[in-house]
Amino acid sequence: MNIHCTFGMFKIIQSVSNEDELLVLSEWESLKKLFEANRIFLVNNNDAVFGVYLAKKECMDAMNEMIKNIDYRDWDHLKLEKDHYYVRSNA
Repeated sequence: MNIHCTFGMFKIIQSVSNEDELLVLSEWESLKKLFEANRIFLVNNNDAVFGVYLAKKECMDAMNEMIKNIDYRDWDHLKLEKDHYYVRSNA
């Protein structure tokens, strides 16, 4: 899922190894507004992409907090997109 808002642009990816674990990707400044700096790690140095691992409930709480703090004038900037992907079946 991609989220675009005044806090920044975020990409949320579900972990393959753990269904309850999500990886949130964004720029350092955007992640720092929502999470403690000691939890954030560098993913890609060339593109300055950082990430933080969250449980699904923790991610939901963070998104809820983010939405509560959006200024009413910024609602036009909020955009949620869902990535489309296909799972290959062995059937």
